Amino acid sequence: MTRSGKLPAVLVALALTVVAGPSHADDATELEKAKASYDAGRYGEGVERFKQILTPGTPNALKDPASIERAQAYYAACLIALDRMTEATEQIQKIYRKNPLYAPDPVDFPSKVTDRFFTVKGSMKDETAAGQQAKDAAREKEKKELQAYIATLQPLAGQESLVVRHSRWLAAIPFGVGQFQNGQEGLGYGFLVSEALLAGVSITSGVIYMQLLTDFTRQQGQQAQVDFDDLQARLNSTVAINRVSTAALGVVAIAGIVHAQLTFVPEARETRPRSVPKAPPSVMPTLTPGPSGMVLGVVGRF
Repeated sequence: MTRSGKLPAVLVALALTVVAGPSHADDATELEKAKASYDAGRYGEGVERFKQILTPGTPNALKDPASIERAQAYYAACLIALDRMTEATEQIQKIYRKNPLYAPDPVDFPSKVTDRFFTVKGSMKDETAAGQQAKDAAREKEKKELQAYIATLQPLAGQESLVVRHSRWLAAIPFGVGQFQNGQEGLGYGFLVSEALLAGVSITSGVIYMQLLTDFTRQQGQQAQVDFDDLQARLNSTVAINRVSTAALGVVAIAGIVHAQLTFVPEARETRPRSVPKAPPSVMPTLTPGPSGMVLGVVGRF
């Protein structure tokens, strides 16, 4: 019972090992087969074998990136041995484009091969610099576009739009209050100024009337002579002015209220300023190729 329970577990483990390992094992096998031609000095045969395993889609094509890099290096070494420098340069460039820090092992390759690698690497500095400049230019363009986009959003983010509901009761107040509520500022100021002037005339005439009566009472107490005709004329003029101004004030005030009710605007949209929070500081690491390797830096925004 115990042995039969352990047997399936062993088979599962063995199956997992077999399934997990074939990709790298096959790559290593194919690489060693092609490398055997290079080690034996059969460079023409090595070229064909490396070309086959480096061609995607073929049955024995390599899949592991490390194996592909090694195969490209041996492929280039075979081409150099056959003096096919143009093709060798293409393979070396492929290596350095993916791995700028690659260095050929002097134990595996003769000086002719390692020298060619370093020569190609040196010639690619301009290409690497140009590529980096292109990336920097693209990054700078993207940054400017983002800044421009944020600049267009900031005014919108700095404002809030509110719907203000108006009141019929407020529209029933004179002195242009209803017009101001409706957004009719010209009419509002017109009613405000005219009603204020008429109210001022009405109040002033009333004060003058009371002052004339006070003066008349004082003069009588002092037994001074009073010109009754002149006093009566002045009182009558003051009363007339007061009545006319008061009536005119009432007419204009009622007209303003009626106009505000007839042109009543139930609601209006207002825009108010709103504070926008500052962007938080950020620090990001950068990794860029340099003349002697990779350069680690930091980019921050404060």
